[in-house]
Amino acid sequence: MKPFKRTTEKILAWIANVLLLIITGGLSYVSFISSTKDILKNPEFLRAFEASLAQQNASIPTDKALELGVATFKIYTVIYIVLLILALIATFIIKKRIIAGIFFLLVAIGVGITSVGFFFPIYILHFIVAIMLFVRKEPEDDINQNETVSYL
Repeated sequence: MKPFKRTTEKILAWIANVLLLIITGGLSYVSFISSTKDILKNPEFLRAFEASLAQQNASIPTDKALELGVATFKIYTVIYIVLLILALIATFIIKKRIIAGIFFLLVAIGVGITSVGFFFPIYILHFIVAIMLFVRKEPEDDINQNETVSYL
C-alpha cells in the first residue's frame, strides 16, 4: 500500500508560515530594533500627533498615548512571535494530524483576532490546513481483505 502523504497541507502551511515570518520580522524590527524612540522625540511628529488627538477630542495626554501605543505594539509583536513558533511546531509535527490541526486552528484564530482580518491570507491558509488535517484521514490497512469467510 502506498504511504499516505500530506504534501498539500505541507505546502499550504509553509506558504502561510513564510507570510507570517515576514510580518513578524517586520513587527520585530519596528518594535525592538529600529529607532522608534528618535521618531517619537521628533517635534514635527509630536505636533502632528497632538493635532490628531485634539481633533478626536481625546482626553489622554500625548506622552501617555505614545507610551500606550509603543507598549501595545510590543505586545502584538510578542503575540506574533508566539504564534509563529506554534505554527512552525505544527508544521514539523504534521504527521500527528490532530495535534497539528489544533495548533494550526489556534494560530488561525490568533492571527485572525489580533489582525482584525487584515492578514486574511495568513489565517485562512492556516485554517484550511487545520480543516484538511481534521478531515483527511489515513486509509486503514485492510488486513482482512484477503480472508474469505466460510460458513460451512
